[in-house]
Amino acid sequence: MKKYPAIALIEYSSIAAGILSGDAMVKRAPITVLKAGTVHNGKYISLIGGSVASVEESFSEGLSRGGDQVIDSVILPNVHPQVHDAILKSRKPCSGESLGVIETSTVAATIRSADAGIKGADVNIVEIRLADDIGGKAFALFTGKLEEVEAAVQISKSMVTKPEFWVSDTVIARLHPDMMDQIKQSTRFIDVELQTLEGSEV
Repeated sequence: MKKYPAIALIEYSSIAAGILSGDAMVKRAPITVLKAGTVHNGKYISLIGGSVASVEESFSEGLSRGGDQVIDSVILPNVHPQVHDAILKSRKPCSGESLGVIETSTVAATIRSADAGIKGADVNIVEIRLADDIGGKAFALFTGKLEEVEAAVQISKSMVTKPEFWVSDTVIARLHPDMMDQIKQSTRFIDVELQTLEGSEV
């Protein structure tokens, strides 16, 4: 997977505004449109990557074109590799002695927060889920030693630009092996294999 030194994401309330702005961004500077399209709740998201200068220029253009249709946005000139990969659906094992969960109402808020959290504490990102199948919300899972996970969650929360974007957070000190196994498989209910009691006929 190619790593981009900088990424940016803009979240629009209007599909038309999102497509128009996405087109303007890619015309403005030599960037790559990593992903763009509709997500739940009728939002449109554009995720771009490239050099710091190019991403900054395109990001500014996308914000300008989107105007009051921009719900939230984030630019990371030096994105953490785990955040970069998790956004593009890479997962890490759920391990360590604790698990931290951060949940936001916007995609950009989770990305911004997760990047700050992993840069500020010695943790790994198990997964970042964005918008689809979770009502347009987003969340990230941290794993590691308890004190480091607690720090990552607090750092993440401090990065939210509007209080209403923060939905919830929690830290579980000792995740039960059964829950760990579930999360290792997927956080999507439909993707997890049915677990049964030993000797059960089901």
